[in-house]
Amino acid sequence: MKIAYQGIAGSYSETAIQNYLNQEENQSLEAELISYPNFKEMTQDLVTDAIDLGVFPVENSTTGLITRTLDLFKGLPVFVEEERYQEVRHTLWGLPGSSIGELRKVYSHPEALSQSQAFFEKHPHIEAAPYVDTAQAALYVHEEQDLTKAALAGPQNGELYHLVPLLNQIQTEKTNTTRFFMTKHWQKSEETVEKELEAYYQKYPERTRWMLYVETKHEPGSLVTLLNIFNLFDCNLEGLDARPIRDQPFKYGFFIEVDVSNLTGNYQLLWENLEYASEYLQIIGCFKSLNIE
Repeated sequence: MKIAYQGIAGSYSETAIQNYLNQEENQSLEAELISYPNFKEMTQDLVTDAIDLGVFPVENSTTGLITRTLDLFKGLPVFVEEERYQEVRHTLWGLPGSSIGELRKVYSHPEALSQSQAFFEKHPHIEAAPYVDTAQAALYVHEEQDLTKAALAGPQNGELYHLVPLLNQIQTEKTNTTRFFMTKHWQKSEETVEKELEAYYQKYPERTRWMLYVETKHEPGSLVTLLNIFNLFDCNLEGLDARPIRDQPFKYGFFIEVDVSNLTGNYQLLWENLEYASEYLQIIGCFKSLNIE
């Protein structure tokens, strides 16, 4: 099984995969981990079956939706079967002999830098320098051998890249957590979407959290009409995020998450109503909602 992630060894995505494989039900999997330089290439290989599973960060408890990954799913035959939550505890990694007082630049992924804003406010002499990702920032600091440079990265990066911790748990929110989607290529059958969803629920009755991408007419009341359908079918709306529609300035589609565990009626009727109220409707995934302590 080929499992893909963006970044290099030591990244939070790679850590999320290792935790996934360490679960009892997954320990028998023969997995080959494949790293990618960016999410676009990873998504392309997912839908052409060059890889079996793609692990995408989609949301952070501090900075919110990670739109650069979710936006890639629009219009593509991808399907999320599981969500994972990974604690994100940033360590400030420097070279042996370096100190916070002499640092001038700290490198990391822009998300990690945003999640650690309080540190930079406390140390105005240090510049937050965006880098490709957290693990590659740690590798860069190791290669540069410059005592004025450090990296924000996960706890495992010190041993991997021969760095020393200057400060642990640097993130502003101590409970900082990233949500990942375990995503597959949706091999669609000749059945309608609603029948496929019904069959999927019969096989996995615990997977009652849906993510949809929806575009409605750009006129008053269109979104309200769509959202009222969830109320009519006793579905609990759990997320609504607007995203720009490509090549349509100031028009927006919506990522919607909804709990259908108390569905009144059947999937076919719900889907038909959603289609009627939409200009475009896509199922992104069906998965079991996990509780975060």
